[in-house]
Amino acid sequence: MMESKFMRAICTVLFCSFTFCYLFFYQADVMTVVQHLASGRQTFYDPMLGAVLITFTLKLLQMGVSSLFKLKKRGFGLTYFPSFLILTIISDLRPTADSVTFGKWLWIAPLLLLVYIFVMFAVKRFEPYEPESRSYGPFSQMIWINLLLFLGFFLFIGLFSNSDRYFHQRAKVEALIDKKDYAGALDVVRTMPHTDSVTSMLTVYAVARRGHLADSLFHYPLEGGASTLRPGKVHSWLQPDSVLYKVTRNSANYQLTGFLLDRNLNDFARYLPQYYPADSLRPRYYKEALKILSLKNRGLRLIAPYKKGSYAAYYYAK
Repeated sequence: MMESKFMRAICTVLFCSFTFCYLFFYQADVMTVVQHLASGRQTFYDPMLGAVLITFTLKLLQMGVSSLFKLKKRGFGLTYFPSFLILTIISDLRPTADSVTFGKWLWIAPLLLLVYIFVMFAVKRFEPYEPESRSYGPFSQMIWINLLLFLGFFLFIGLFSNSDRYFHQRAKVEALIDKKDYAGALDVVRTMPHTDSVTSMLTVYAVARRGHLADSLFHYPLEGGASTLRPGKVHSWLQPDSVLYKVTRNSANYQLTGFLLDRNLNDFARYLPQYYPADSLRPRYYKEALKILSLKNRGLRLIAPYKKGSYAAYYYAK
């Protein structure tokens, strides 16, 4: 009896610790995005509260399964499978433009649960005939078998939840910008292996909010040209289009940066004097662009290598 209680306590501590840490430290940004979209953009996810509530709910589910099947020995760890399955599913929800999708889980989850029910009835029927444990105490056979079951569940989550690095990084960028931590978001963008048009829009927005659009934008990976400056063809998961429009609609630097992103230096040079009539007031990228245009009109170009983060490096990379 004492050994059974000890085994249950170990399983409870392992499950609660793993679930909370997994949600709070690894999936927090993803859950922020998923919960916001799943609610129709009406509510926001709190990482601490969310991790606690989900852990508590999944533990209650396990207790319900345990009271239904009443396994007490080697098969007790199996009562945690539905909770681990749900944890895997909510970790693998895929955002769309306005909602989330369950993907393959719509048919895989019912199939797994059907197999699980048959397994549980078989284990329950066999439990009275289990051989006596050959060892006792904290390192008994019963405890090690349940720990191995948990190891299998951990591997299941690792293999079938969404562990895509780029997806997690983009979710982190979205979450940091939502918290107005623009510097933190840009630090994440620097480490991303590649980018897309939505991340580029958020990158431009974050750089602009820090006031460095005309002198540090091209330090970051960018994709999509001027079409990514504002919502239209692309949309943020967390930032409403109205917020992005309000901040960027009347920005002169946004208009000029659009020309630079499209490498449209003729229109850039035509509009620049309206906002920066004096050459001494023009930011770094604007001076670079005029120099490139001047050389281009004479059939020349800047000589490589180009300084990292310069407009020349972006312009000649096409």
